Amino acid sequence: MKEYRKISELDIEYNLINLKQLVFEVTDACNLRCKYCGYADLYERYDQRENLKFPFQKAKLIIDYLYEYWKKKYCTDVNDPFTISFYGGEPLLNVPFIQQVIDYAESLNPIGKKIHYSMTTNAMLLDKYMNFLVEKKFRLLISLDGDKKGQSYRVDGKGRNSFDKVFANIQLLRSTYPAYFEHFVMFNSVLHNRNGVESIYHFIKDKFNKEPSISPLNDSGIRKDKVEEFYQTYQNMTTSIQKATNCEALKKELFIKGPETSMLLYYIHYQTGNVFDNYNDLLLGRTNLPYPPSGTCIPFSKKMFITVKGRILQCERIDHEFALGQITDKKVELDLKQAAQQHNDYIFHYVNQCKTCAVKQMCAQCVYQIDDIHDKTSICHSYRSAKQQEKQKECCMDYLDKHPDLYNKILKNVVVRG
Repeated sequence: MKEYRKISELDIEYNLINLKQLVFEVTDACNLRCKYCGYADLYERYDQRENLKFPFQKAKLIIDYLYEYWKKKYCTDVNDPFTISFYGGEPLLNVPFIQQVIDYAESLNPIGKKIHYSMTTNAMLLDKYMNFLVEKKFRLLISLDGDKKGQSYRVDGKGRNSFDKVFANIQLLRSTYPAYFEHFVMFNSVLHNRNGVESIYHFIKDKFNKEPSISPLNDSGIRKDKVEEFYQTYQNMTTSIQKATNCEALKKELFIKGPETSMLLYYIHYQTGNVFDNYNDLLLGRTNLPYPPSGTCIPFSKKMFITVKGRILQCERIDHEFALGQITDKKVELDLKQAAQQHNDYIFHYVNQCKTCAVKQMCAQCVYQIDDIHDKTSICHSYRSAKQQEKQKECCMDYLDKHPDLYNKILKNVVVRG
């Protein structure tokens, strides 16, 4: 059995050198007041929204900081893909900042990075800025919860449904720049009690010929006085699919976006022994090097997220109290040794559970999403005993028996990226 190890500052330095994505919280202001927003009344443990805008000087500091790391890896004729992403709030409320960041990034001497841009937007200002977004080939993720009823939690400051404006803007973008729309635009939808997987999927597929990413409400960090209200708004993916007029047809359309096929995918990938992470594992045998416990990302292995106040985090889904560093008006304060220690302290709290967990090889649990993480008696609720995992295996096999085509389809059509 593989052993667990603590990460060091060298692990974090390696990730900074090879950073794939830098995400700026462009502003904490928003032109919508979505009821279920992670910064709204249902949730806690985030920085208070103050209608702030990210100052360019701090963005320049972090880009320069990372640039010094990238020099260490630079090789002529190598261009690693690197994405600068803009997040909110609503990022299109601070376009001057976005333009400054892009201008500065493109002014730097080539250093082995091919820069791409991406943005998550509610599309309320898309008509005003679409020329700029198309010019810079932004990968655009538009938030749309389906039809007008599905969109009814996404309201403006006066409580008006945003659907008509958003839908018109999307149609305008599509008709003006059809090639861009086809290749660079995707949709993200939140599942709740006023829509359903079937209605969301078919609306966006029929109207825009796109398959949306659908996710339920985040059930971490809910305010104790809002739990009842949260569960009145919440809808489970599996339950919603079961309510579909033709459940099996919908599952087939969703493919790995459906919970049961997704479960089968991860079983095949991690449990069958037929899938390898790389050619070395295939040709030389699987590595037995020690690795960190839990499914929590090593800091900056996937991205770096900077809040509007300059806090440095591993990603935008982590509560701001877990910041690993900060950007002041004068410098980047990121102590890699201290950041590694902080990370180790949190994940090794659960290491005894990890050692005996039957799904440790396929763990997707981020410890920062465990609500009582500060409690010394806190436990991981994603833990599975061997008996529980055996039941999971039986479910996967039963589902595969009913859908025998899926095994071959998964192996041929799915690429799993870490």
